[in-house]
Amino acid sequence: MRELVRWLAVSVLMIGLSASVAVASGQARVSGTVVDTTGKPIPGATITVTCPEAPTFKKVLEAEQNGEFRLLLLDATKSYNFHVQAAGHAPYDHAIKVGIGTMDNEFTFTLQSETEAAAAQQLQLLQQPGYKELEEGLELLRAGQTDAARAKFSAAVAAVPGLAAAWGGLADIDYRAGNHASALANAKSCLEHDAENIKCLAIAANSSKELGDVEGHHAYMTRYQELNPDDPTTLFNQAAEYLNALDDEHARPLLEQCLAADPAFPECLFEYAMVLLRSGDMEGAKAHLQRYLEVAPEGSNAAAARETIKYL
Repeated sequence: MRELVRWLAVSVLMIGLSASVAVASGQARVSGTVVDTTGKPIPGATITVTCPEAPTFKKVLEAEQNGEFRLLLLDATKSYNFHVQAAGHAPYDHAIKVGIGTMDNEFTFTLQSETEAAAAQQLQLLQQPGYKELEEGLELLRAGQTDAARAKFSAAVAAVPGLAAAWGGLADIDYRAGNHASALANAKSCLEHDAENIKCLAIAANSSKELGDVEGHHAYMTRYQELNPDDPTTLFNQAAEYLNALDDEHARPLLEQCLAADPAFPECLFEYAMVLLRSGDMEGAKAHLQRYLEVAPEGSNAAAARETIKYL
């Protein structure tokens, strides 16, 4: 009887051991290091592990001072997603499927800085049709090769019709050439895809004015001023409304803001000189008129500036 009990006990123990081995055989161990692009460990990086096949599974780890982490996967029959985050770095995602029962699964997760990630994304974007031609067009425009730039911008919008910057490039070329109708049409196409594009709003406002569309000019200029309140042109236009109403008191601070933003803005230099003259500040008026003639010797107010200096 004792032998039978002993045999039963041993049998139960063996069954228990067998069950333990069966569970362990489905496990796997994962370890790794989180580093930056120079290979320097990133301590405190957060590693979030999820499993698409088990939606409720979630494990959050924190990298040690040396950037290392360790994890025991209880069910290595499934695939796992590793989402790695660290302050100042772009997130990194990696899907992992390891062998059942393996203990030597080591990974290195390399995180780019936010600046590096943005540069890489920009480079990737510039290789795509449309964006590549846009960048080439901008380079050509900066080099003064307007015909070649126009061809690139046209190719860009043909590939990506919603590329507002390319429409803006076409509008810019047309406006410089004095083709205000085409400039306005291209600026409108630009604004259809980017309603707050400052450059296209300026071209639309100026082209509308040149075409005699007072209502259109006012509408575009109002939107431009709302989006760009500190622009010297905006400040000058606001000051001009007061100057036309003979209200130097309200015009003066706007002209001062204009010159603070752009000390060489011709219109603000001249009108501020006139405000100073009317206030009795002869020296200040003379200094600003002389500065006006330095930056705009052939400006629309140059003759008046010279005559006024003679008087002063």
